[in-house]
Amino acid sequence: MRLKLALIVVGVFAAIAVTGASAADFESDNGPCRETPIEALLLLCPTGYVGVEYEFQFESEEGSGCEPYDWFEIVNGAVPAGLSMSRDGLVSGVPTGAGFTRFWVWNHDLTAAQGGPSWCEREDRSEREFMIPIDPGLAIVSPSVKPATVGELYSDTLGAKQVVSLNPLTGPDVQATWSLQSGALPPGITLSTSGLLSGTPTSEGSSQFVVRAQHGSPLDDETYTLSVRQPVVVKSPLGSVQRPSSEVGIRFGKTFTATGGSGTYTWALVSGALPPGVALDATRGTITGTPQTAGNFAFALTATDSEGRLANASAALTVAPRLAIKTLRVKSAKLGRTYQMKLATTGGVQPVKWRVVRGSFPPGVRLSQKPGTIAGTPRRIGSFPVTLEARDALGAKSRTTLVLIVS
Repeated sequence: MRLKLALIVVGVFAAIAVTGASAADFESDNGPCRETPIEALLLLCPTGYVGVEYEFQFESEEGSGCEPYDWFEIVNGAVPAGLSMSRDGLVSGVPTGAGFTRFWVWNHDLTAAQGGPSWCEREDRSEREFMIPIDPGLAIVSPSVKPATVGELYSDTLGAKQVVSLNPLTGPDVQATWSLQSGALPPGITLSTSGLLSGTPTSEGSSQFVVRAQHGSPLDDETYTLSVRQPVVVKSPLGSVQRPSSEVGIRFGKTFTATGGSGTYTWALVSGALPPGVALDATRGTITGTPQTAGNFAFALTATDSEGRLANASAALTVAPRLAIKTLRVKSAKLGRTYQMKLATTGGVQPVKWRVVRGSFPPGVRLSQKPGTIAGTPRRIGSFPVTLEARDALGAKSRTTLVLIVS
């Protein structure tokens, strides 16, 4: 809060006749502190406002007493909280609370013995009661404004509070009148008298400007910076077709990317769920881990830039069951007759490749060019154990030993 309304009153106080007094007296007709109709002996000083710099100067009437060689003293009561009075009669400070404060001031002659002129030998004094009213001030309570995005509708409402007391700042919210004092708003944005910043920004950049809120006499100024950036756009590494892209027990990792906005991005899962065993890195936008459960998992991520802009991306991750060889035995073959046997798997991510790990098929029989097919014309009778391995697109492996009998 920076309260800008300053009350600076410099008053010349003329004498009020006090029998036998040679000291400088206070002005009650033309000075800043005036007599009131109800209490003629009470001088009402200029009104101050909570949180607003306040200042005025007591001065003696010219030709009264030893003036200008005099000094001032509060002898009963005190000035309002937050204010002080110097020996020279300067009342200044920032009021911290609303209300009426009464106090008495003595105006002393400064004698030669006290450092005054040689002709001022005897100290006389004048005394009067004064009152300083402190009314509520005004404070803009919006510390900043929201960032804006090119081409997107923008709206932000500024707020002000009537300040009854400082430390802590208390008082009701009020509807002030708002205006632009200096600087410029981004193209496409306007400020209403009710404090509404609104419009659709047309170009990227940062604009600094000063606004003023006024409610009666009190006012407050505040400097804001409104940044306008390109929209945040999120790109998903997962395709729109819901085919298996991960597998139970196989390490997985994909990175979402974002462009536009400003600064770095913070990522969050806003709906749906990731597969058990897979987690989101909030700073990098990666989903990594080892899936533990097969299934289709739909979810949505949000990327938020350093100034609060965000964008969503919907995605689905299909986790395939772990690859396993389904074929447990092969049919027998006849010597000299054409043979073909299709091997089967479950789970995994296609394509699946096969190889012989141990053993061999009978002469004339081999793994066909067709994936997972044993084919040929056996040329030898016997029992032929073969250990086969299936490997899928994600690197998962499964092995089994089959025995081909040729009779």
